[in-house]
Amino acid sequence: MQIEIYLDILFFINFFMIYFIFFVVNKLQKNRVSLKRLLFVSFITAFLYIITVVFIPYNRVFSLSLPILIFSLSIKLAFNPRSIKNFLYLFFVTNIVAFCIGGLSMSLFFYTKIGAILSFTLENFPIKILIFSTLFTYIMLKIFLKTYRKVVVKKQSFYNIIIDKNGKNISLNALLDTGNSLKEPITKKPVTIVEFEAIKTILPEKLRLIFYEKQEDDLNMLLEVDKKADIRLIPFKSLGKENGLLVGIKIDRLNIETTPPTIVENAILGIANFPLSNDNFYKAILNPELIN
Repeated sequence: MQIEIYLDILFFINFFMIYFIFFVVNKLQKNRVSLKRLLFVSFITAFLYIITVVFIPYNRVFSLSLPILIFSLSIKLAFNPRSIKNFLYLFFVTNIVAFCIGGLSMSLFFYTKIGAILSFTLENFPIKILIFSTLFTYIMLKIFLKTYRKVVVKKQSFYNIIIDKNGKNISLNALLDTGNSLKEPITKKPVTIVEFEAIKTILPEKLRLIFYEKQEDDLNMLLEVDKKADIRLIPFKSLGKENGLLVGIKIDRLNIETTPPTIVENAILGIANFPLSNDNFYKAILNPELIN
């Protein structure tokens, strides 16, 4: 029996499914990656799959290893994990989402009457079913994660924050930490600790270079930064050193998405030149005084 394969249809189905898998994973990761990047990586991944189908003859070893290699490469390109641990986490989550979407799609099609009700055929099955199963999987995973965080992480509170400086906005996930009692020594304002990598786009070029070179302890270099940057030096004890100074900046506005919203004018950010969470779930640590 001869089977005809239409490469354009195969490419589109692969592209569609890969994109929606990444879309769901990205949603679960609090939209850390732009949709344009996901579209680009999905296109490249689907194209590589087509190349393997057309130009690489069937081989038991290649047929198993190449998809895994391509899948791993696509995760690296899409989410750029910073460590092996983070990569393995994303690899696991992406596979779970893919399994849920694919498994639900096949179940809906073969074990229910939904195919007959919606006039599906095997040829047009993937698109409509995949849309439904993707949305269903996303909703169920969101419900699971929300419940998990309420039950397991009930002692920790997370908030989405929006940092506004010079007309530029950055949205981040932040942990409300009762252990963060940092205050700017002159104004006595509570300090929000933020990762350098998360806010580098709003920093002056000279200040970015200082952090890239890990010279934030060099007072002479800090004095060369434009005064408009509103640099502050914040004493600390619990950020990996016994005693030290944390470089901070004043921003125009800090919007904390509480109910109702909490808006802090002329807020102070302390810049940490290292990751604040092991799994990159949050990029900032809020001072509880900002909420209370």
